[in-house]
Amino acid sequence: MTSHELIQRYKSLNESFKPILIYHLGIDAGFFAEYTYMLHAMLYCLQQKIQFRLYSADANFRCNRGWSDYFLSFCPEVCDEFHHTYNMHRLPSWRKLLQDRNGKLLRWKLKCTYLNWIGDYLAWRRYGKRVRLNHHVRFDINAHFSIPELEIDGDYLHAFRKMADITWQLNPDTRQAGDCLCQTLRLPEQYVGCQVRGGDKITETELLSPEYYLHLIREKSTVQHVFVLTDDIRLFHSLQTLAPELHWYTLCSPQEQGYVNSSFSQEQGEKKKQQMVRFLTSMQLLMQSSLFVGSVTTGPSLFLLKWFHPHHCPADCLPEQFPQIARLPVAGRSEAAGKYLQNRNFPI
Repeated sequence: MTSHELIQRYKSLNESFKPILIYHLGIDAGFFAEYTYMLHAMLYCLQQKIQFRLYSADANFRCNRGWSDYFLSFCPEVCDEFHHTYNMHRLPSWRKLLQDRNGKLLRWKLKCTYLNWIGDYLAWRRYGKRVRLNHHVRFDINAHFSIPELEIDGDYLHAFRKMADITWQLNPDTRQAGDCLCQTLRLPEQYVGCQVRGGDKITETELLSPEYYLHLIREKSTVQHVFVLTDDIRLFHSLQTLAPELHWYTLCSPQEQGYVNSSFSQEQGEKKKQQMVRFLTSMQLLMQSSLFVGSVTTGPSLFLLKWFHPHHCPADCLPEQFPQIARLPVAGRSEAAGKYLQNRNFPI
């Protein structure tokens, strides 16, 4: 089945369902965390025979419209403003709340529960029937997924790749802008891809050094060309200095010295769009690499490792461990990665 056929089948199947869920995308996390949550909600809707609709008019990555600033539409979209305040993520479990000694999670849950109740009421008033919102999603990442109409019959990674095929369709404007960026690179057909993360990710997990990535690239491939996704130009220069015999490529701008999601979310207009186009183009190039090396703890790398599975190179777990680790939240992935790296002879 071609990508076009898959997308058309999804649209037809999705719009055949009568119950509706409106998903609020781009609330407060990085793009690939938000994107992954959306794919999970889409799978939940397919399993439950619920029509998936999208609200992204206020997305933290938007320039003007939200999702369609950069991607082709794949489902009905809504723009009712009450979703901004009253359509939030699913809340933490009561067991997690009992472990929260200072009560912050409890106060947050009570506030969000109140907002969600209002959201349910406003949705009923607006659409004339019960409409599900983000907090109704009950996604089971360990389930077996069977959706014959889309040729889905397998585990989470199998289903995830299918949903990515449906949704990862850059619109003509984004593709054209990306093509202009790529012309300056002159990448060969065969190249290795990797992500070296800096910035605010250090608050969630220990970051891997450029030396460690270089060690893995040399260990896993003889290709002499490497495209690097990084948010800090200094990390890219470190790789160039460490291995001048390799040919290094990046779309990281000279001004970038570490991505901070909260700062990016506050950017406006054309500047934000240029950053997103550069980022999405880099991801598109990595999706076309002959080998990808990345960490299970960072959003873009985790997405690409899922995309390439089982033909990938996780930097901080064994390939056979990846299917299980990929199902964990960031704290679990960080813990698993830390245990793996402790047993490596090469310093991180």
